[in-house]
Amino acid sequence: MKDVNTVFSEAEELQYVNSRLHTLVDVDRRVLNRRQTLSYMLFDGSREFNIDKHKDLFNDGVLKIDLDLQAQYNIFAGVWDIVDDFIVGAMVEKTRTRWGKFIPWFGVAGVALAIVSSLYWLLPVLFSPEHVDNFKFLPKFFAFAALDMLLEFWNNTRNVSIEGYLSTVTPYPSDRRRLLAISSYFRIIYSRLPDLTVEFMLDGIKHGIVKSAKYTTDEMINRLLIAMGPVTAVFSGLICLWYARIARERVHQKIERPRIRDSLRIVFSHRPVLIYMISNALGSFGTGMSNNDYYRQVLDWTTFDFFSGIPSFFFQPIGFANYNRLASRFSTRSLYMIGQVFAKTYYIPLFAYGMLFKDKKGAYFFQNAYAMLPAAALYEILYATFWGVRTISIDEMRNECNDYLEWKCGCRNEATLAAAGAFLCKIPARINGVMQPLYKKWIGYDQTAYKQQGGKQTLHAQKWIFAMATLIPAFLVLGSMVPMFWFNIDKPMRDKMYRELNERRAATAERIRQEADAEDQR
Repeated sequence: MKDVNTVFSEAEELQYVNSRLHTLVDVDRRVLNRRQTLSYMLFDGSREFNIDKHKDLFNDGVLKIDLDLQAQYNIFAGVWDIVDDFIVGAMVEKTRTRWGKFIPWFGVAGVALAIVSSLYWLLPVLFSPEHVDNFKFLPKFFAFAALDMLLEFWNNTRNVSIEGYLSTVTPYPSDRRRLLAISSYFRIIYSRLPDLTVEFMLDGIKHGIVKSAKYTTDEMINRLLIAMGPVTAVFSGLICLWYARIARERVHQKIERPRIRDSLRIVFSHRPVLIYMISNALGSFGTGMSNNDYYRQVLDWTTFDFFSGIPSFFFQPIGFANYNRLASRFSTRSLYMIGQVFAKTYYIPLFAYGMLFKDKKGAYFFQNAYAMLPAAALYEILYATFWGVRTISIDEMRNECNDYLEWKCGCRNEATLAAAGAFLCKIPARINGVMQPLYKKWIGYDQTAYKQQGGKQTLHAQKWIFAMATLIPAFLVLGSMVPMFWFNIDKPMRDKMYRELNERRAATAERIRQEADAEDQR
């Protein structure tokens, strides 16, 4: 330690004072032990242990809901989606129980989702074949709509409660980032197991590797999705219920139940919180076509992302392993912007590569799986390298906003922030929901082409599917980052915020302990 009589330069004095502050208020403690970390990893991975990525295939080709009916339903569903965000936010925000504010809700939501999701995937079994084949059969459509609305409600309940819980699982940001890094990396592998199973089975069925003397290609695809959907839903629900019994919230909440109007005013009146929500909302615009749709509908190779992603496996740990080190040097905003933008911009040259070159048979490269494989592998490597930074920074931005509100206002509004953020995101998302079936009609998309042996989309449709899966999302992501230049929590402010928060939390915990001791003595 330097002697007190030592003459410091201004920079040395600042560094010395900051180091002393750091020792006085510890912001890097670890309170989550190995068992708690492993439990959360299993819980976090099981949240996405489903086959929801194949819902479009299920709705279009198995349940056979007409595209016009889907677009009309999505208008009504959009209104419900916005309304139920505030219902869920109010329910969770006002909850005060011996188990905590969030834990009871994600336990209940896990069970409800298991039941409702199982019924959703079993809908084709509940109607006769002629009614399933009738795209405009209204009882089937109404059953689909009712279950989809229930799924939306319980998904919102689970997501809002888990997002809030994550900001209270530990009061120390480095401890939380460590948990996010480990669990997010585990989730990449673990939660992909159902999807990979379905993808390999779909490719096997489509290319005649998986055969049946009793069932046609169409019937085998139907049975695969109808079986896997409920199994994964029930498993995920059981894990959610189990974790709710052992979870613990470690950041104290006010005992008084907040007024929702006050919570909304607080959330919408603070600049960094509002900027973060606007950026998320802009990022929610989409085309309705993903990489998987392109691989399935154009390349006729559902497991293409698995094989193109094999080299990226060696790069995936980089972002997760180094996030805490990066966070000690850079602001969360910088890491968030880099993680979101860097890999996605590669979509632009990828699109040019696929559209400008042709193979010896005269087909565009984007139609040729072997021509696209090295280009897609390079994209997967870039994406995997920044995947950890992107994944953790998304959660940390939300947690940082929650902590910022506590720092400025003395209260936590996790559920309201989650609901308000979801509300802003749902506006573009529901515009997407209305427009996406119409986009498919405009480009000449054939709902049943994939399930037909040798079925193909037209060249016009294939070009648009490729563009909607690559080029357009790249520009949408770039646009969503523009508001982040006005996000004003830089690294010095963040460090100061957590030092002061930890002082307050330590004082609050000591006061609660003293009050409990006094109550015991009486």
